[in-house]
Amino acid sequence: MIRKVVYLIISFLISATLNGQKTDFGIWYEVKAEKKIIDNLRFDLEASIRTDQDASHIDKFYLEPGLRYKFNDYVAAGLYYRLIEQKENDGSYHPRHRWFMQVRGTAPTVYRFTFAMRYRLQQQFKTYIEDPDDEVPGWYQRLRFELDYDIKGIPLKPYVNVEMHSRLFNPNEYTIDKWRSMVGAEYTLNKRHTFGLEYIYNDSRVTKPAYMNILGVTYSIKL
Repeated sequence: MIRKVVYLIISFLISATLNGQKTDFGIWYEVKAEKKIIDNLRFDLEASIRTDQDASHIDKFYLEPGLRYKFNDYVAAGLYYRLIEQKENDGSYHPRHRWFMQVRGTAPTVYRFTFAMRYRLQQQFKTYIEDPDDEVPGWYQRLRFELDYDIKGIPLKPYVNVEMHSRLFNPNEYTIDKWRSMVGAEYTLNKRHTFGLEYIYNDSRVTKPAYMNILGVTYSIKL
């Protein structure tokens, strides 16, 4: 089963790369950790390196701490800050500051399938200024739909996600700025360590490259 999931992700990646001659390819490396503070309150920490230009160039890297509160088995909310080092047009890395709050709702499991929805409201500040608009913080909203499947007898969870990004308060000509589609699987070892592999297709109308195939490699730990 694990081999089938890996082959599926690789097949998606190869197919999209061959069919999308104008697309770029990157690998996103991601590490997550969570720690219980008190009942229902968790401290989250995430770090990531994201590459592009056929995975030969580091486009950005970031560190993201935050707090998450679980109200019940179905609803959780969190507040996070992300410090981003982004490579800008001058060829150097410059910091960007982003904070966001999010709410995630999960439906009861049906036939081992679980559906969830996440809404995120974020604001981002740039420090590399090329034109007057860069001095104005940008507000964005992101809506993600998630569907995963719990394989009986195996700590393996395949999933599919789709996420939409759009700008708020100072809208542009697009209703949705970015579409991000994902398919992947997570394997949990000893209920603490989770390893993941996913394929991501990013369709952007506001950033370059416009189309991107991404291989995501993730690791999570519960402390």
